[in-house]
Amino acid sequence: MVRRIAYSLQLIAYSLMLSSSLMAQTLSNEAKVSLITIAPGNSVFEGSGFGHSSLWVYDPLNGISRNYNYGTFTFQTGNFLLKFVQGTLPYTLSVVPMEYVVPHYEAERRDLTEQILNLSQAQKQKLFDFLENNALPQNREYQYRFFFDNCSSRIRDALQVACGDSLVYYNKPIDGEAKSFRQWMNQYLEYKPWEKFLMNLALGLPSDEIATPQQEMYLPYNLMHHFEKATIGGKSLVSRTQPLVTTNFSHREQPSQPWWLSPMVLFGVLVVFVIWYTQRQQKQLKISFLFDKIFFTIVGLAGWILLGLATATNHGVTEWNLHLLWAIPLYLPLAFFLSRIKQQTWVQKFVLISLSLMGVYVLSVAIGSVVKGVFVGMPLEAWLLIFCLFYRLFFLRKKAL
Repeated sequence: MVRRIAYSLQLIAYSLMLSSSLMAQTLSNEAKVSLITIAPGNSVFEGSGFGHSSLWVYDPLNGISRNYNYGTFTFQTGNFLLKFVQGTLPYTLSVVPMEYVVPHYEAERRDLTEQILNLSQAQKQKLFDFLENNALPQNREYQYRFFFDNCSSRIRDALQVACGDSLVYYNKPIDGEAKSFRQWMNQYLEYKPWEKFLMNLALGLPSDEIATPQQEMYLPYNLMHHFEKATIGGKSLVSRTQPLVTTNFSHREQPSQPWWLSPMVLFGVLVVFVIWYTQRQQKQLKISFLFDKIFFTIVGLAGWILLGLATATNHGVTEWNLHLLWAIPLYLPLAFFLSRIKQQTWVQKFVLISLSLMGVYVLSVAIGSVVKGVFVGMPLEAWLLIFCLFYRLFFLRKKAL
């Protein structure tokens, strides 16, 4: 983490230094432009877990070796955490010498792949001018959006601007099968069960839209594979592909937690406990609400977080979250009234409404899955929590209310 922060600050410092002396330059005939694809790192929530893309302009005759990186941000931004959660954290285009980039990712044990682009001299110059203009202080900042506007999609669009209609991207799903934004994301989270659970829980119905071939390029490896199949002026866009760093290591396949600490295992244990605990209470005359207070408080807190993500952020994919039908925020205050549950008729009505909303959730998942053509009830682990919630509410309404 410390190295990553230091490197980010270094990127910004070099970018400011270079941008202060940016002048229109004419590339020589020896210039080349390459797409650089960086393998996923070990931090999903920082974004490195999905890989990275940048553009490298190299002109030995003019002494140019610049790496253009649309994925730069700084922890020094005011109200960083709030902006990060709200989806308003500004990202910038940074420009640094390529000789600083390779050692950094080599130290992080992340492979780098170079694809030299088959551009004409005029196209190289137009792309270079576009990037230089984008790197100016007044232009370099943009609002990052994971699925729609990021380090990869910006490169996709920059190439289209520079090359116009002569650039034709592959117009079919790169894997041969169309996938939703969520499905593409989950391919990178197979060995990260808690990250997968939390990210899927936070995403709403927009993430279940099927990504078009253009949209699936939001992931760096997808961009790289689309470049392999793209054409420019009837020729292949990529003239040569070669490794810059080879580590024979994959952060993507490194488990972030032991299997027995995964949400599926822990929530499975919770299901067994809830069934045992509820059946035990059915035989008792006096019922304790301690477990329910703890459980409902956690569910309610999760509901408030999901409600905030759905209504007070600008991510574009956290609204219309079906999980709010069962993770109702009002569970949090409800938990404090359970000890006097017989005296609170409104609590009884709330429990009945909650059970009904769970039915609406199941119905919505079924209908949504048919309409969208993909299963919209992710994450699967949430269904274990829903079962526990339903089981306890049904018991409380039948036995205690």
